[in-house]
Amino acid sequence: MFFIKINNKKIYIIMYTDGMKKSQYEHYFKNKKITVMGIGLLGRGVGDIKFLASCGADIVATDLKEKLKLKKSLLKLKRYRNIDYTLGKHLVSDFKNKDMILKGAGVPHDSKYIDAAEQNDTPVYMSFGLVLDILQKENIDVTVIGVTGSKGKSTTTGLIQHLLEHSGTSFHMAGNIRGVANLPLLKKIKDGDIIVAELDSWQLQGLHTVHISPDIAVFTNFFEDHLNYYDGSMKHYFKDKSAIFKYQKEEDHLVLTSASTRAIKKYFRGTIQAKKHIARFKHMPKSWTYKIFGKHNQKNLAQAFHVGKLLNIPHSTIKEALTSFEGVDGRFQYIGTHNGISFYNDNNSTTPESTIISLRSLKKEFPQKDIILIGGGSDKNFHFQKMAKYIARNIKYTLLFSGGGTDKLRKHFPAKFEAFTETLHMRTAMNIALKYADKGDIVILSPGAASFGVFKNEYDRNDQYLRYIKNYMKK
Repeated sequence: MFFIKINNKKIYIIMYTDGMKKSQYEHYFKNKKITVMGIGLLGRGVGDIKFLASCGADIVATDLKEKLKLKKSLLKLKRYRNIDYTLGKHLVSDFKNKDMILKGAGVPHDSKYIDAAEQNDTPVYMSFGLVLDILQKENIDVTVIGVTGSKGKSTTTGLIQHLLEHSGTSFHMAGNIRGVANLPLLKKIKDGDIIVAELDSWQLQGLHTVHISPDIAVFTNFFEDHLNYYDGSMKHYFKDKSAIFKYQKEEDHLVLTSASTRAIKKYFRGTIQAKKHIARFKHMPKSWTYKIFGKHNQKNLAQAFHVGKLLNIPHSTIKEALTSFEGVDGRFQYIGTHNGISFYNDNNSTTPESTIISLRSLKKEFPQKDIILIGGGSDKNFHFQKMAKYIARNIKYTLLFSGGGTDKLRKHFPAKFEAFTETLHMRTAMNIALKYADKGDIVILSPGAASFGVFKNEYDRNDQYLRYIKNYMKK
């Protein structure tokens, strides 16, 4: 993509070019016996399975969900005759005598099925790690930008995407992008391209397998998350996160904040080869104004600004992109105002720490406005004392979705605190929120907990919230 100017108006021109030749990637999969662990509902697993099937792999697709729950995903795979299914369970036999295992996010690190594969010396990959491994083996010259952190990775990834769109650079989005499967990118990527990947700890776990880190690594911060998966160990959680920089070379770059720098000093004992950069908002031009606010977003902007400089994007283009960026869906996102009530969607704040950060930012930006919080849910082995204290002191009314996280949160409320209601339904939460909200108030979904139990997944929670707001705004 590039642009031209006509009558001082910037016109974007998109040029489509072929990616890798099929012969460069097909031989990795053709006639290979591959088990895919996790079909899923979000499109990523389906996309990867379709790609493998089109390459001629002999596939077993297995998922703990029953056939009925996977109906939409299975319909998309219906035309492929080289896929067998094990649904509602996993079988150890599906992991033996295979050429490759492709596992999805969240597979337990002590899984007996993965252990069975490894005992048979069967390679186990995650999708993004496998993509990077093949690109490296085929000597495809790409620049990989990886973004991780406990909070801010989606916004920072969005900022970098916005930068590249404005610069006219050929790039591809990968990692944890909703609806984007990683393996099909092999059909599109060519020499000279940039890959921008949002990477959670599970995708980074897959980079440890292939011993590859991004050329430009962006590490936003590090605090409690997914501790139910990591048996409560921050050290084990950081070990997966460290793949963002662990395998970098001297010519690579690591863009940090003061928070991620402290985390590395605390949890990492190895040597970092890459050039380290600490991004600070105070080093950005003072005259620029932005559409996103909050101290946490200042850090996100600073890291994106630094990436832009590393990519030699013109200063004027960086300014145009960063000052026009309006945020990312579900990440401290302003939805709109109706009947004097403002709505924000912070669905992806799934830790107490990230929810507190968002609520503080709202309070600082709008000190005279009262806040109605919709949050709570399942527990990921978090500590909720600080979140309970902040809610009791600063939030007008709170709606909490039932779950282990909400149970722990409630235990830390003051004895006489009653400004909350627990519910199992988004409709109830929204109706009560609107009952308590006055003109000038803010309603925000910022869970501080996981979605499972009440919702299908975090996207279901997000979509329900937006649907109810949309219907309310029609009235």
